[in-house]
Amino acid sequence: MRRLRVLLAGGALCLAACAATGERAGGGAAGSGGIAIGSTGAAIAKNDAEAADWYRQAAEDGVPGAMVDYAYMLLYGRGVEENEAVAAAWLREAVDRGSARAMAVLGVLYLEGRGVPEDKAEGVRLIRLAAEKGDPLGMRNLGALHEHGLTVGGKALQARDGAEAVRLYRRVAEMGDSAAQAFLASMLLRGDGGVKDDAEGLVWLRKSADQGYGPAQSHLGHLHEKGEIVPRSSEEAARWYRRSAESGYAQGQVRWALALAAGKGVGRNDGEAVRWLRLAAGQNNAWGQTELASMIMEGRGAACDLAEADALAEKAARQAYGEAKLLLGRLRDRKHPPACPAS
Repeated sequence: MRRLRVLLAGGALCLAACAATGERAGGGAAGSGGIAIGSTGAAIAKNDAEAADWYRQAAEDGVPGAMVDYAYMLLYGRGVEENEAVAAAWLREAVDRGSARAMAVLGVLYLEGRGVPEDKAEGVRLIRLAAEKGDPLGMRNLGALHEHGLTVGGKALQARDGAEAVRLYRRVAEMGDSAAQAFLASMLLRGDGGVKDDAEGLVWLRKSADQGYGPAQSHLGHLHEKGEIVPRSSEEAARWYRRSAESGYAQGQVRWALALAAGKGVGRNDGEAVRWLRLAAGQNNAWGQTELASMIMEGRGAACDLAEADALAEKAARQAYGEAKLLLGRLRDRKHPPACPAS
């Protein structure tokens, strides 16, 4: 599923578990910023098609919660063909019946123009309503709006207010929400919102990481790698990178791959590094695409293939990733053309 790109999930919005921490979410180079659609209980369903059918039937019977769950299935294409317009229609029906969660999700869709005409003002309005009703996702997304601010055509739809973002994140974090815990940790560690508190930030980051939130795990690993706030430990960094990678978080997959490629905190394994980089690249992560292109260009962990390396570097470069542009320039330098290493 594409990441929503407006302002709330990393700097924008995202559709599922959003990133947080210093890296934020995002499959691509830039990541999203804090706002998310959330997820449905369908994740644990043994049969998505059957689950979707029951959600649909309940939705047609007028159950607001089922309307939201069915909309999630449509948004993610789980058990049913992906259809954002139909998902938005069901969410609107649930909103009309007073569902705060539907307001939170539909607000994100309006911000991104997915399934509905883009209308950022309406998106912000719905997210605020959801937050006022006490919906955790709505409060978390409103926190992201306060953290990053949202301006359209010179008009501020939401001014930046770090203190309010911290307050909202804290409320949701205290409910056990792993993404909010990671967002709160990131702000406390950076000192956004007027308060810098490394000790409390680390507590929230660990809580999030221990719940299996990939971005927090990657962030915690990075702190161990650099020896910031926590003891420097390549082994501990690699352990957290691996957990983050296994959660499906693209940035974590790249960090774990680089640890494997360098033999840092773990035995060197170029083949495994390439495998994890392919997973990250498959999520359109520009960093992963660039690192994979470099390894393929060097014939490390995979056969040298300059054409594939070029294609990967171009994908990353089109995401405005600087390192990819540099690599692409080298790959296309006619005066000094690259060559596969001698076998």
